[in-house]
Amino acid sequence: MNVITTFEERRQKKQWNFERQVLRKLSLSTIRGYIHEHFPSVFEHQKTGGSYVEDACVDFAIDSYLLGAEFSRFGYYGETEILVRRRCKEEYGEYVSRLYHQLSGMLFQTDQDDNFYTLCEGFIHYWWERGFHEGEKRYRMKLH
Repeated sequence: MNVITTFEERRQKKQWNFERQVLRKLSLSTIRGYIHEHFPSVFEHQKTGGSYVEDACVDFAIDSYLLGAEFSRFGYYGETEILVRRRCKEEYGEYVSRLYHQLSGMLFQTDQDDNFYTLCEGFIHYWWERGFHEGEKRYRMKLH
């Protein structure tokens, strides 16, 4: 007797396999090093709870990395990086605003830093771009 699977299950399994393969190129020490390099003022003033801030940043780095890798197939088929980023504008903007609100809620009780939003946007952009290039490389090598 044959096993019946739906298209949705097959697509989801293929996406999970692709994400696992892409994440093999990423290390937590690299992410943590970049977090401390990109947000130095956050960890200078943080006496306790710095690991919570770091964990939140790691989550957002991984999510934006996977988002870039997911949309990299459009880059493989000829679209520029800017056009591809416009395709995922909603998710990209959501990651930036969620990171900003989560970190600013923990770090700035009274007044918020205006430059902090651009820091968060640069952080998400960096990891999205790395995921985009890694996914595009995998598509070029036919490893998808």
